[in-house]
Amino acid sequence: MIPVPTDPHVIIAGFGIPGRFIGELLDFHEMPYSVIELNASIVERCTKVPIIFGDARDENVLRQAGIETATMMAITLPAEDVVHQIIQVAKRLKPDVRIAARVNYTSAGLKAQQLGAEHVVIGEQLIAREFFRLFEKDINKLVAPEKTTGT
Repeated sequence: MIPVPTDPHVIIAGFGIPGRFIGELLDFHEMPYSVIELNASIVERCTKVPIIFGDARDENVLRQAGIETATMMAITLPAEDVVHQIIQVAKRLKPDVRIAARVNYTSAGLKAQQLGAEHVVIGEQLIAREFFRLFEKDINKLVAPEKTTGT
């Protein structure tokens, strides 16, 4: 097992696709991080990162991940109520840790901000933007020829 950093670092709660992308970004920039993961099979497979098996809502697990020296935390879990609980515990243990949180709905994003998350990624807003982009592209293809022939 790779030891958790003791210098300033980032904690990633959840090591699914979003968490792994953050890990890759941190690796690229040579920034230290630790991971908290509740899925035992993921923990067993991840041998090249400092990973702690456990629930990020648990104070002891956050301490094992180095919350005292963490500067940032990414909470990438899909369960909004769990995300909110993690924010509360992390901010209680380290009020100045900067948190980016994942939620599904705008209302949950507002609550995450109220609880202290500095950044919130809201799934329904990302999906809405992507639909807009896709439809705008197709609509422009359909409408553009008519606009150019009429002038």
